[in-house]
Amino acid sequence: MRKIPAAVLSGAMIFASLAHGADLPAAPSPAPRQDAPRWTGFYLGFNRGFGGGNIDNGVIAYPLAPSAGVVGQSGNRSSGFIAGGQIGYIYQFANNFILGAETDLQWSDIKSSRQSVRLSDQSQLISNVDAVSGLNWFGTTRARLGYSLGRVAPYVTGGVAYGKVQNQGSPLLGSNSLIVGSTSQTNVGFALGAGAEIAISENLSAKSEYLYVSMPSASGPVGGVMIPNAAPLYGALGSGSFGSHIIRGGMNYRYTGFGAKDYIAEYRPLLNGDIAGFLTALPARDWSGLYIGVNGGYGGDVFRQYGALAGTTAANTPVSLTTYASSRTGGFVAGGHVGYNFQFYKHFVIGVETDGQWSGVNGQNQAAVTEAGFGGVLLSQQSRLDWFGTSRLRAGFARGDSLSYATAGVAYGNVGISEYDANGGLFSNSASALRAGWVVGSGTEYAILPHLSLRAEYLYMSMGGLNSYATGAVSNGNGLLFGTVTTGRMTNNIMRVGLSWSFNGHGEGVMQDGGAGR
Repeated sequence: MRKIPAAVLSGAMIFASLAHGADLPAAPSPAPRQDAPRWTGFYLGFNRGFGGGNIDNGVIAYPLAPSAGVVGQSGNRSSGFIAGGQIGYIYQFANNFILGAETDLQWSDIKSSRQSVRLSDQSQLISNVDAVSGLNWFGTTRARLGYSLGRVAPYVTGGVAYGKVQNQGSPLLGSNSLIVGSTSQTNVGFALGAGAEIAISENLSAKSEYLYVSMPSASGPVGGVMIPNAAPLYGALGSGSFGSHIIRGGMNYRYTGFGAKDYIAEYRPLLNGDIAGFLTALPARDWSGLYIGVNGGYGGDVFRQYGALAGTTAANTPVSLTTYASSRTGGFVAGGHVGYNFQFYKHFVIGVETDGQWSGVNGQNQAAVTEAGFGGVLLSQQSRLDWFGTSRLRAGFARGDSLSYATAGVAYGNVGISEYDANGGLFSNSASALRAGWVVGSGTEYAILPHLSLRAEYLYMSMGGLNSYATGAVSNGNGLLFGTVTTGRMTNNIMRVGLSWSFNGHGEGVMQDGGAGR
């Protein structure tokens, strides 16, 4: 028997091995990696925020003799809190684009308000104003278009808005007339905005959102009287479009969840979906280290002024007056922050942070009133916060990828006022100074990348007011006045969102072993 060459035998064995392997079941291919929750599904949630804008008012009133009528306009800054809930549905396509619809209903304290009283021993200097224009409630129904970037889904949104706009009080008052009116209307307008949503458990997500909501004007009847001759007045008051810039944050609960069970082992799954599990979960990240960031938002409150002037006429007759005025402030803020965190006992975080902010927060009241045959009013008043900064301690509790914290410290900034007032006389004042005070607040951060976190934060800030000189003259030219204007504290409610970059990273996974905390 001839021997089979070794090379032939070796080749036959390899071929047999391959043929036998072809009969075996194919090895399972690796599951496709999913780097993001699936956002598809119904959801409902709640939100709270702060917003404001500008609103213009106008009035016209005439008796039987048109020559004795009153015509005027004014402009004021509005601000206030909102709170409400939302419900919606979104669908995530295979290419990660997200399309959805959302409707919400909101309680609103956004309004402009101007209260002012002047008392004097000269009748032409006496005046009183009590005016409010506000958005009592509103809702929106909007489309949402977004894109999934992992646990974070940025989006733009737009649709219809509806709500009740109200004007009441004596929105425009001259030194020789008294006009009172009130109206409220439910109107339909539009809403536009943008935001970002982040998945924090299998069923829970948090969002930060900016909306611009615009409502048509509201108008109604007014009645009044010309003070010198008691001539009755009849007419109408109205407002321009009521526009509000709104910064709000909220949470959503998704009934279908984000499908965390479908993630492969390399991607750390979200929590199991229960709220208790989310609240007590071990931190997934170490927040220790130095960080820097940027932020922006909206703020405002109520600003008060007090004045006292005195003098004498050419005939040595004493002239004196006292004034009180309050108005709402509002405006955008933007800036940067830097801080350091130290995490210990797994969950607890302490740190320090300082920030510097440009501020557009101001209160402004511009009014022009013509009283045919009797004179009128010209007013331009502004209170403002030009810039501010804070230096604060932070104490927080870390769980999962989130850090919730309280914060408090010192605040400082430049406060200014200016006023020009022609109403039975001519008055002016102006002052600006650096002031300090205190700040408290709270917020939440979510780590969206190893070095990057998204935050939403509320701050209440109070800084010292101003004292300034004021001068004036009685309209008949026979009296000069000198005195002071004193303001209340410059306070602000600030809602802002931001991004922070950690130089040490957030150490994803270092806390998952249950004992890696400091």
